[in-house]
Amino acid sequence: MPPDHRPDWHGGQCQSGTWQKNGGGTVQMVTATASDWNQPIATATCPSGKKVTGGGGMCSFSNAILKRSSPSGNSAWVAGCSQNTNQNQYYSVTTYALCQ
Repeated sequence: MPPDHRPDWHGGQCQSGTWQKNGGGTVQMVTATASDWNQPIATATCPSGKKVTGGGGMCSFSNAILKRSSPSGNSAWVAGCSQNTNQNQYYSVTTYALCQ
């Protein structure tokens, strides 16, 4: 096994760049992007049969702040941004959901 792919102190859950849960299930990352002039919100939804185990969000505009990042039910993650200034800018939010 190459040195950069050796299992670490986590017990080897990361195998060749794919996270494995104890027992062998894979974690899939799903993304969604929304754009708007004021407070874009995007929801990343897990594929059928998978549940959301974590997630996050990122705003594209330097003067925007992440105002919301939380689970939405058992199978999605929602994130939203808001401008931190009075500038009228079109910007986007990208939401990430970790599904298992």
